[in-house]
Amino acid sequence: MKHLKSEKTESPLEIRWNAYDALIAIAFVAAILVGIYFGSAKLLEMLADQEFLNTSTISNASFSILYGIQVILMFGVVWFFAIFWRKARFKDLGLRYYSIAKTLWYSLILLIAIFIISFLYVFMMNALFGIEAPSSKMETLVKNRSVSNIILLLVVAFIGPIIEEIFFRGFIYSAFKKNWGTNIALFLSSLLFAVVHLDLFSFLPLIIIGWLLAYLFEKTKSLLPAIFLHAAYNLILILIMLGQLEVIKIY
Repeated sequence: MKHLKSEKTESPLEIRWNAYDALIAIAFVAAILVGIYFGSAKLLEMLADQEFLNTSTISNASFSILYGIQVILMFGVVWFFAIFWRKARFKDLGLRYYSIAKTLWYSLILLIAIFIISFLYVFMMNALFGIEAPSSKMETLVKNRSVSNIILLLVVAFIGPIIEEIFFRGFIYSAFKKNWGTNIALFLSSLLFAVVHLDLFSFLPLIIIGWLLAYLFEKTKSLLPAIFLHAAYNLILILIMLGQLEVIKIY
């Protein structure tokens, strides 16, 4: 990745929040989401209605509610710790303009790298260990058509990449880098990115994808290239799923 050189920006990112803010934010989001999931599951069990949390039967409304809660929590903790508590600016999270031409070029290079790595990983898992790629949660939603394609496309290729990049790269990576340096921040933020996706088979590829997104953010000092790359990758995958072309089963 030597061709991805650091770019000069109008002003440096001013990271006023720190790793301890990030760890508290992570713990808070995790606790709330786990509480909501198990609390809802228990309540629905008492009401004898499991369909609200069932991937194969979940409705547009329940999917939107559950994902909406996650989005509000992730953006909420970023706003509280970085903007409200530490008095940072949104541009310090990386929300600043970056060259469109360079964004497209870097995204093309990294997309090719990601798909090559993903293909080789799936091939090796099957050839060496006889392990087939299982269906992902998103693939199950697409196959069962329990959530409309418009909502899936909106969430996966637009809302998801924006919120996840603000949270994982703009907030988490920057905080870890401030306290522990670039290399540790790259590893820990990528590891966390893989963990939250709850996909054991794709755990290693997700770490690599998270690392590449953080690396891109580190070199450009803008979230826009990372958001575009994340969105393009997700869009390609969901279009493959919607087209019923089972080429790669990752993410």
